[in-house]
Amino acid sequence: MKIALLFPLSLIVAIAACKRPTAAINQTGIWDEASAPSIDKTSLWDTIPARFIANINIKEVNGIKASYASGRSTSYHEYEVSSVEKLLVSISSLPFKNTNAINDTTCRAINTVFSLSGKDIVSEEEIKAADFFWRINPADYDYYECIKTPMRHTILINKKTRRVLHRIETMS
Repeated sequence: MKIALLFPLSLIVAIAACKRPTAAINQTGIWDEASAPSIDKTSLWDTIPARFIANINIKEVNGIKASYASGRSTSYHEYEVSSVEKLLVSISSLPFKNTNAINDTTCRAINTVFSLSGKDIVSEEEIKAADFFWRINPADYDYYECIKTPMRHTILINKKTRRVLHRIETMS
């Protein structure tokens, strides 16, 4: 009987004696990373290879990139196009890693209104820098998404004008 109690008792003592990883808990985590991105100006041509957008007449107005310490980044672009169809075909033709399970061969029209709730998980610095993307009336835009691993493209096209809001984020 004493031997039967000895094992559970020694297990409890061993667990209690273990050192807690306080250093790992106190290190900068994902929340600290999300609050301090590096914000830089960028262009659509810095993000997408020129051969895929060469046949589209694009007039870019804004472009910013939020980069994080983990290597994750998000680019926002605002531009006008002469042909929405050519834009969607060009984005659809971007290469992707065929080893991943989730990839889109075309840009999918999303039949719901774009939700601005995504900015709840984005840093204030990123929201301020990409104000042209986040300060919109989503009902004014058609919403498309295209996953080209490791990138996710969110494309909002104004229903009345040819204004395009394009968010490109790295997926983890």
